[in-house]
Amino acid sequence: MPPDPESDSMRDPYRHNAFRLIARTAYKARVPILLALFLLAMRENSLHPFPLWAEILRILGEGRKGISAGMRHLALLLPVGLYVGALMMRLSATITLGSKTVWGSEPRSSQMVREGLFSCIRHPLYAGSAGMIFSLSLMSSPEGAAILSGGGILFLVFLARHEEGLLLRNLPEYEEYRKTVPAFIPSKIGACRIWEALTAPLRRDLPRGLRSEGFNVALLGGFLAFWATPSLPLFWISFALFLGLALSAPLWIPERTEERP
Repeated sequence: MPPDPESDSMRDPYRHNAFRLIARTAYKARVPILLALFLLAMRENSLHPFPLWAEILRILGEGRKGISAGMRHLALLLPVGLYVGALMMRLSATITLGSKTVWGSEPRSSQMVREGLFSCIRHPLYAGSAGMIFSLSLMSSPEGAAILSGGGILFLVFLARHEEGLLLRNLPEYEEYRKTVPAFIPSKIGACRIWEALTAPLRRDLPRGLRSEGFNVALLGGFLAFWATPSLPLFWISFALFLGLALSAPLWIPERTEERP
């Protein structure tokens, strides 16, 4: 039995045609929009070289004396670790959904997906993206962090709500899924076996995930170089190297022979 249009429109924030058109356009342009925010933040970082996390430590610990290279390296370990964890989330969710679904111009909603991290939270892709943006904000200048966090995370919430509106209209069973599975943070970590949910797709098809998430993997390389030394040329060299490694991952990572579940 199809869902009742009237009750569906009551809970669908995108029921108005004009707003729905804006939402669809923003969703199709989500990659250029996020890239523009990143480039604006990078421009601010080039003008203001001290990362937010290091600035916080400087203010709390050394006042106006500045920070040493060793303190800077130590300060940036936390955001780098956060980025690695968030990237693993995106890789795992991308493998589960498939790159055509993740990067398509329209959300694909022909069937429910409750495998992997989708058994723990409804939006592991956006949760991973938000984690990466937050970690990049800590590695950015205060001005760059304001652009990334203020614009990027709010935009991710908007995208998640847009997808949910489509899924509620197209998949009647999504309403029950939404009631039982939290959006971004697991409510019962033990119940969803989060570590297994995270790592099983990575063990199954890591090369495909690396290739699909090549840009985000390349950012990891860039910021590892930035952690070593605050040099923008070195950032872009490492970015290009990691991008090449990610895109060529199927060539140098051995293919697993077991069948996918």
